Amino acid sequence: MSLEKTDPSEFLVTSPKQFRKVCKALREAGRFGFDTEFIRERSYQPQLCLIQAATPDFIALIDPFEIDAGEFWELVADEDIQKIVHAGSQDLEMCYLHIKRPGANIFDVQVAAGLVGMGYPMSYGKLVQGTLSKKILQDKSYSEWSRRPLSPGQLRYAVEDVLYLDSVHTILTKRLKKLGRETWLREEMQTLETSDMFECKPQDRWRRVQGWQRLTRRKLGVLRELAAWREQGACRYDVPPRTFLRDQVLTALSRQMPTSVKQVRDTKGFPRPLAGSEGPAILQAIETGRNVPEDELPDPIQPKDEHPVDKMLQDLVSATGQSICLSQDLCHSLFASRSHYAALVSAVRYGTPKLDTLKLLNGWRKKFAGKRLKEMLTGKRTIKVANKSGLELN
Repeated sequence: MSLEKTDPSEFLVTSPKQFRKVCKALREAGRFGFDTEFIRERSYQPQLCLIQAATPDFIALIDPFEIDAGEFWELVADEDIQKIVHAGSQDLEMCYLHIKRPGANIFDVQVAAGLVGMGYPMSYGKLVQGTLSKKILQDKSYSEWSRRPLSPGQLRYAVEDVLYLDSVHTILTKRLKKLGRETWLREEMQTLETSDMFECKPQDRWRRVQGWQRLTRRKLGVLRELAAWREQGACRYDVPPRTFLRDQVLTALSRQMPTSVKQVRDTKGFPRPLAGSEGPAILQAIETGRNVPEDELPDPIQPKDEHPVDKMLQDLVSATGQSICLSQDLCHSLFASRSHYAALVSAVRYGTPKLDTLKLLNGWRKKFAGKRLKEMLTGKRTIKVANKSGLELN
């Protein structure tokens, strides 16, 4: 399809009749790529502004301002239909927000690219360039997508965002099959296909507040109550939680634990108008946190002074992991992070965390290199330097 010769406004879907035809065609195709455009900065929930869907035969730009897109999200949640996305967690969040069910049968081309050694995370533009040798527009991602009518440039960008997904999927599927890693991708997709990925209870919101790691258990108990209060307030006022009250102010309230509305108002950075309307609720949240029984308080992160041997072993196992990935066409950043190696070293040397809970010792990672790395740390394998592939395990 040549966009230079096509008016992208032809792909707009703004009537229920058009939409029903699109959904029928997507279902019959059995596989389609999709993307979304949304705005997060103005409301409690992200505002969905456009849905792009494509098969090899057609493209649809679905306007959720004109039609109820519920049937589309039912397709995304249908296990019998494969959906192709790029870095799709936020697009799949839209599905969960609209029908309270996660997507199913997902193929994320960004993850697939990492599994065949192309790089991770790789932008959509670079991925299309690397697989299809095509250059695409990348200058409209921060457009005002809620404004109507959408400009020709926005529509062209929206089309290109899904135009090549199926072709990229075909190429990456062949590479995954050649390397025997199709099941690896399926394993990685399971996280995107669960409700836990998108569901966060109000009482767990404190873990998303920047700076919580520096608070004591009692202050974390207060923060937990304040974070739940902020979530409810942001929902009530229909603004993002951090717009309603910044993280720094929330942690300051948790540290200082004010006992009067005046003290709340005098907290650095606190919006004065909010003290009058929300002051009593804030004080109640703080008081609740003060009185939580000791055994019910959240656990803080204990500062840990790493032994020099631990650091050395982390460097060694990380270098070995990187070498294995380089020699086997796998992107190392998808395989493991520094924290994964630190957990492995800690588990082997000190017995915590438990070995069977480690990401490196489960699923495809264990089969690929995790088990061998553990055996290296326990003395069951040795390392040698190979001229071509770097470090090798014997």
